[in-house]
Amino acid sequence: MIQVVFCTDGIFPHSVGGMQRHSRLLIEELVKSKEMDIVVIHPHEGNVFNDIRIKEISLEGIDDSKLYLKECFKYSKRVFAALEDFPNAIIYSQGMAVWYNCSKLTSRLIVNPHGLEPYQSIGFKSKILAIPFKVVFNRIFKNSKVVISLGGKLTEILKRKVLLSQNVVEISNAVLPQMKRSFSKPDENKVNVLFLARFASNKGIDILFEAIERINNQGYSKYFNFILGGKGPLYEHYLNRNALQNVKLLGFVKEEELSDLFRSNNLFVLPTLFEGMPTVVLEAMSHGLSIIVSDVGATKLMVDDSNGKLIQAGSINALVDALKWYSRLDFESRSKLSENSYVKVSENFTWEKIARDHVDLFRTLQNK
Repeated sequence: MIQVVFCTDGIFPHSVGGMQRHSRLLIEELVKSKEMDIVVIHPHEGNVFNDIRIKEISLEGIDDSKLYLKECFKYSKRVFAALEDFPNAIIYSQGMAVWYNCSKLTSRLIVNPHGLEPYQSIGFKSKILAIPFKVVFNRIFKNSKVVISLGGKLTEILKRKVLLSQNVVEISNAVLPQMKRSFSKPDENKVNVLFLARFASNKGIDILFEAIERINNQGYSKYFNFILGGKGPLYEHYLNRNALQNVKLLGFVKEEELSDLFRSNNLFVLPTLFEGMPTVVLEAMSHGLSIIVSDVGATKLMVDDSNGKLIQAGSINALVDALKWYSRLDFESRSKLSENSYVKVSENFTWEKIARDHVDLFRTLQNK
């Protein structure tokens, strides 16, 4: 029996975010394995899993009203104290959950840093703010037995930061499987384009609006409907200035509305400036959408010419060209791209596969 203690600062839906969702779905898949003994340390009251096979330890969480990094350190001290009851278990840390005294846990510590945002900061102010986080992660990486990379350019970043590059192991993100999508020939040639992310500069919302304006000015407005979901610091700005007839802003989209939203569109666009392996792209693919996304993080593992286009991050021209390319495709070509998106997810990015990859890693560590 392999005992693994998962350490995280939040579990979806009690905490919202890609890492929190990853924690829940990975643990729920791993517990199906008969060789796994799973303990979860989290900051929520009571049990958050509906499975008696998962032992849960609830700790006082992070106070968001106080200095975040200091609060993370204090939380990691509480995590370390709880880990003392499991001296032989493999430790799986999400983000900075295992930080305090991590040097005492090196022989059995796996850390998954996910998107590596501090190492991809853009702009002077963001880079300065990222320095303390990079210092913390560098220490954690130095004292980890294994550091998990989501792949692509994230592996290149990690291999520059981890003392022994062979300690970097690639295991992708995943999504829940969807019903296979059936495609019917549209009555009109319009492309329904979906953007679903925070309205923030790093997600490329400025680039997207500039590209839409150029598309419209070049006479392509009749070929596109743009549906933009999400909120964020720039949402009110674009809501108040948007006068484009083919652009609709949805604001916050509820979880239960996502599937219908994906299915009502045929192209997903994310001109982001930096990413890990964006779950929203995998979700769009699992619903059979073609994809246009920036070549950042691990997006190259998800998207190529078979199911969409990778574009240069920050390039308005590249996004305009990709949108016009898609608008010129016939129905059969669009259907093929969509089918390939679905197949890529079904074969490479399911929780069943990702859980198997984790079990293989745990076995390797246990046998050393």
